[in-house]
Amino acid sequence: MKEFCQHLDRLIEQPAGTSTPETTLLQLAGWDSMTAMGFMAMADRQYGVVVSAVRLMDAKTVADLAALVGIAE
Repeated sequence: MKEFCQHLDRLIEQPAGTSTPETTLLQLAGWDSMTAMGFMAMADRQYGVVVSAVRLMDAKTVADLAALVGIAE
């Protein structure tokens, strides 16, 4: 999970340690529709997982995003 959060922090251009599993996506200053698309690309590149936009829209927390790529807390 720590590595996943580090990847996410880089994606949203925030300092390391910004995101935690409990962080809601609304709390992430860099999270927007463009970042969501970047997350989909990161999921494919880093984890080999294709995340659909429909599934991504249901995500509310960083832990939800991690679950989409197969990482459990």
